Amino acid sequence: MAEYTYAALNANGKEIKGNVTADNREDALSKIKAKSLTPLDVKEATALNKSMEFGFGKKQPKAKDMSVFCRQMVSILSAGVGMAAALEMLSEQTENKVLAAAIAGCKQKIEAGSSMHEAMNDYKCMSGIFATMIAAGEESGNLEVSFERMADRFEKDEKIKSMIKKATSYPKIVGIIAVVVVIFMLVFLVPKFEDMLGQMGTEMPAITKAVVAASQFLMKRFYVIIPIVVGGFIGLKRFAATDFGHHFMDQLKIKIPVISTLTIKQNCSGTMRTMATLLASGIGMLECLEITSHTMTNIFFEEALQDVKTEVGQGTPLSEALEMTNLYPPMITHMVSIGEETGDLVGMFDRAADYYDDEVQAATDKVGAMIEPLVIVVLAGVVGTVIIALMAPMMSMYSGLDNV
Repeated sequence: MAEYTYAALNANGKEIKGNVTADNREDALSKIKAKSLTPLDVKEATALNKSMEFGFGKKQPKAKDMSVFCRQMVSILSAGVGMAAALEMLSEQTENKVLAAAIAGCKQKIEAGSSMHEAMNDYKCMSGIFATMIAAGEESGNLEVSFERMADRFEKDEKIKSMIKKATSYPKIVGIIAVVVVIFMLVFLVPKFEDMLGQMGTEMPAITKAVVAASQFLMKRFYVIIPIVVGGFIGLKRFAATDFGHHFMDQLKIKIPVISTLTIKQNCSGTMRTMATLLASGIGMLECLEITSHTMTNIFFEEALQDVKTEVGQGTPLSEALEMTNLYPPMITHMVSIGEETGDLVGMFDRAADYYDDEVQAATDKVGAMIEPLVIVVLAGVVGTVIIALMAPMMSMYSGLDNV
């Protein structure tokens, strides 16, 4: 068996691309035609065209794309349409190319005898908690419920990401403007003042000499700055990818004031939302904790949930195990304790997640409100320093003339 990539026309005349496993090219053509497609180009897949087809230049689907896919699946499956037919319908109308290819691939694997969750595990955008949820839905016969809860989860994730993006967009824009303004002043204004001061024979103060030196370095050694910046960025990324660097960076996120509040609340919300989603699908507590730990955005919360899993496995109540981590606030442990007492852990997880979603929004707004004036102050300080450096010699010269 070999894998073939193809381009074909569907019944609506739309060109689609995909892959098919077949014994030979003739077999691949037969399978493509069996899908009511008109083959345009069929060739054996190689490492090059595979990467071009499924990776190069294509973006992974966003949470919004995944949510829409889940909602559509709920509607189609509820109408009594079979899984393979539902996937074929969605693969043709999904805009994100990576997700469309994954949906088409899942359809092919299901037709070859795989279950839905087994097929999903072969695609990055569908593996992990998503595939686990679908596996639970297949086992319980409640696939629609699994897709519904995943849609809710994707929508919550999208909401949180949008809030954080909105809070950080203004500082980023102001920061870029600040860099552009400083470069303009150092490249165009400072040299003119330098020539003027040189003709006047005025002794330059230390701050002016520093700014002039920065201007000369930028103009004459600009080719050195780019490698330094790029090298520093790459070095930081590689450092953060190491175990020590990962722990160091995440430690900062839970130690720096204001940022720590946002980090903790975001991970609390994620923990509660994921636990509710998994438990509601009938997955056992220990497996829920294992899966949830790998969805955490902070390594310390991931390790804490692994410790919680160990404690719960030894008979410790979940609320006590969470309290022992010293990461989850009392609100979480109290709500989980009430859920344990009433036997409604899923409902309590959902309410806790909703509460911390609101807290994340409040914390995000607070961070944005603090960063905006701080960025403006930094911008004013940098630009003001350059202006003072340029004006200082002139003020010194005028002061000398007044004393004559």
